[in-house]
Amino acid sequence: MSTDAPAAPESPRILIVDDTPPNLELLSGMLYSRGYEPRPVLSGRQALAAARAEPPDLVLLDIKMPEMDGFEVCARLKAEKSLQDIPVIFITALTEVADKVKGFSLGAVDFVTKPFQAEEIQARIDTHLRIRMLQRRLQDQNRNLERLVAERTSQLEAVHDRLQEWSGLTDDFLNMISHEIRTPTNGVLAMGEMLLDLCPPSPERSTFGYHFRLSSLRLRHLIEDSLLIAGFEKAVQSGGTQVAFSFVLDQVRDSMEEIQIRMEPDPARRTFVLQGDGRLLQKALEDCIRLGMAFSREKKSVNIRSQAENNLLCLRISLDDLSVSEQQLDQIFQMESPMRLATAAESLGLAPVIARKIISFFGGELRLVKAGEESGYLEAVLQGAVRR
Repeated sequence: MSTDAPAAPESPRILIVDDTPPNLELLSGMLYSRGYEPRPVLSGRQALAAARAEPPDLVLLDIKMPEMDGFEVCARLKAEKSLQDIPVIFITALTEVADKVKGFSLGAVDFVTKPFQAEEIQARIDTHLRIRMLQRRLQDQNRNLERLVAERTSQLEAVHDRLQEWSGLTDDFLNMISHEIRTPTNGVLAMGEMLLDLCPPSPERSTFGYHFRLSSLRLRHLIEDSLLIAGFEKAVQSGGTQVAFSFVLDQVRDSMEEIQIRMEPDPARRTFVLQGDGRLLQKALEDCIRLGMAFSREKKSVNIRSQAENNLLCLRISLDDLSVSEQQLDQIFQMESPMRLATAAESLGLAPVIARKIISFFGGELRLVKAGEESGYLEAVLQGAVRR
C-alpha cells in the first residue's frame, strides 16, 4: 500500500506591480505570511513579461507608475487572450470616481485605496480568487458539456446515417418486391378468372365472382400503392417543379373518364399553382375523388367545390353516405387502422393514407368532417399561390 501523502494544494500566485520598493516589500511580506505566493515586479513592462511567462492567479496593480501606468498595463493584459481572465485589483491613492470608472471599464475587478489594511487586501483577494475559481469550474463544465454534446451529436449522426441506409435498403426492397410480385399476381388472378368462367352460371358463382374481383382490385391497388410509397421519399426530396392545378385536374379527368367530375367556375382556381411533383398531386386528387365516392350514394359523378384565397386552395366534396362516427373519421387515414377495412373505403386499400401524406407534402391537410347522421364532406387544403 502506498504511503505517499497527498500533494499539498498550490498557494495562489499573486503578481504585485508597484514602482516603489518599500511598497513591494510590505505587500510581499503581508501576502506571504497569509499563505499566498507573491511575485513582485517594479514596472509595467516587467509585469507583462512575468504574466506571459507564468500567468498568475491575480494581479495587484499600482496605477501611478512612470513609463507605463497601471491603466495601460491592465488594458494590455485584457487584450491578450491567455491573460484576459486574470482578475486585476488596482492599488491606488486616487479617490476620484472618474479614475475608478476608467479602471472598471478597462476590466479591473476591484480597487484598494492607500493606505491599505492587510485584512482588507486579504478579503478582496480571497473574494476574487473564489470568483475566479468558480468561473474556471464553470468553463470546465461548459467544455465538458460541449464535448459530451459533440460526442452525442456524432453518435446521433452515425445512427441517422445507419437509419438512412436501412431506409434506403427498405425502400429498394419494397420497390423490388412490389415489381416482382406483379407477374405472379397477374398469373394467379388470370387463373382465378378462368376458373370462374369454367363454373356454370349460378347465384354462388356470381357471389364468388364479385368478391374475387373486389379482392383482385384491392390487391392491384396495394401493389401500386407499395410502389408509390417506395418512391415517395425520392419524389419528395427532388422537390419537383411548379405545376398548375388546372393542368393536374385535366390529367385527373383524362384518367377517370368513367367519372363525371363537376367543379364550379373559379378564376382564382384556374390560376393556382403549386410547387412539387404533379404526378403525386394527381394521385392524391384521384384518391380523394374515390374516397368521396365511397361515402356517397352517387358512384358515377362527383361535385367539387373550390375556393382559392391567398396561398391556399380548398377543395370540398359533399358526402351523403358517411356512416362513420366522428371519433372514427381520422382512423381512415391511419396506416395500420382496421377501421378503414370495416367501411366503404375498404376497396381503396392504402389510398386514403397516401393521399393525406401527399397533400401534407404540399403543405396542406386532408380530413373527413361529419355534418349530420350520414352527411359530411371531404376537405383537402393545398398550399400554393394564385398566379397574377
